[in-house]
Amino acid sequence: MKSRRNTNPKNHETGFTLVELMIVLVILGLMASIVVLSFPDDRNDLEQDAQIFAARTAALRDNAILQSRPMAVQVTPSGYSFLERRKGAWSVMEDKPFRSTNWSAGVTAEVGETGPLLISFESTGLPSDRAEVRLNYQDFARNIVIASMGDVELAGGEETP
Repeated sequence: MKSRRNTNPKNHETGFTLVELMIVLVILGLMASIVVLSFPDDRNDLEQDAQIFAARTAALRDNAILQSRPMAVQVTPSGYSFLERRKGAWSVMEDKPFRSTNWSAGVTAEVGETGPLLISFESTGLPSDRAEVRLNYQDFARNIVIASMGDVELAGGEETP
């Protein structure tokens, strides 16, 4: 004898179980947290500019050693450019990665009252002087230190008063 299945739609319950609703709520919560965490932080542009500047400056130092020629980075409040010494004069480099670059919107560099800051590296990779570049963005600051032995380092970020 054949068993009869109840195929009457009136007797079949529809809807979501509590477990299904909880799973949906957990997924929505995870998606909301991802969206919140992906919002740009005020310090992202500052941190990115500091890291790129430090990496390019270190590459410039290495390039000065490889080409056995003095090279320099010139820092202004609005950006920086790279220079090389040719025929007794400084000339701007425009080859990648040494193209002139502006800081991100809102980021500025402190260069002092004497004008642009020039940090030069001899053909040995040693800088002319120890130097520190301070980048500011709203209430945050980040320092890039060029040590007397030519090391380029990011110093701790800080909130300015």
